[in-house]
Amino acid sequence: MKRLALLVLTGLTACASAPLKDGIYPLQPGQRVALSGNTTLTYDSFSDSRCPANARCVWAGRLSFRFVVDGPGGKEEFALGPDQLAAAPRSLQGARVALDPSSIPPARTTYATRPGDVIPVTLKITHP
Repeated sequence: MKRLALLVLTGLTACASAPLKDGIYPLQPGQRVALSGNTTLTYDSFSDSRCPANARCVWAGRLSFRFVVDGPGGKEEFALGPDQLAAAPRSLQGARVALDPSSIPPARTTYATRPGDVIPVTLKITHP
């Protein structure tokens, strides 16, 4: 019986400290991906204030994607965009999150945004 309890405890400990999964993750706003047994990454939201194509603007605007890592150390927020394609949040213990530049859409063609507009992204998670 002691041996069985030790095996179960060892198995649970191994699951809790499982390494993060490297991979490529296409995500929609609000979508979450499990990077390990106890760490998730959520595509929280985006902000697109870029000047529409074929328009004259005083400010070019900015596109920013907001993410949240939730793991054993708590929650950590970070942002990516065309001006910052990668980040290494502390909570991912050295892993790097990179935004696939080909998933960044061009600026919209008008000032109007339609209800339900979403910008999907593709992230690549890698360890050094």
